[in-house]
Amino acid sequence: MPVYRLTPMKGTERHPLWRASSMRPNCLWVRAKDEVDARCLVAMATTVQRAQNQAGQGAPWKEANLVACEYDDSRDVAAGIIYVCREAAAYSGEQSYSVQ
Repeated sequence: MPVYRLTPMKGTERHPLWRASSMRPNCLWVRAKDEVDARCLVAMATTVQRAQNQAGQGAPWKEANLVACEYDDSRDVAAGIIYVCREAAAYSGEQSYSVQ
């Protein structure tokens, strides 16, 4: 399966939907069937308001106007893992998280 990079659009950091995500706003890579699958996997793994936000509904990662999603094989990402690159001024680092 290919690897997709999800990149939050500049200027959308204060959008209310980001409150529903534990990864806001960082660049993420995930191995997925296609763009829709990539967005869904990330939404399900990062949604923090699950009781009010079932199945990742309203997650920013599913919104094309908030997040770009494109094929990117520059990272070797294992299936079931989300690779995170934090580029904030206060923190610079890379981590990975399981999506299962």
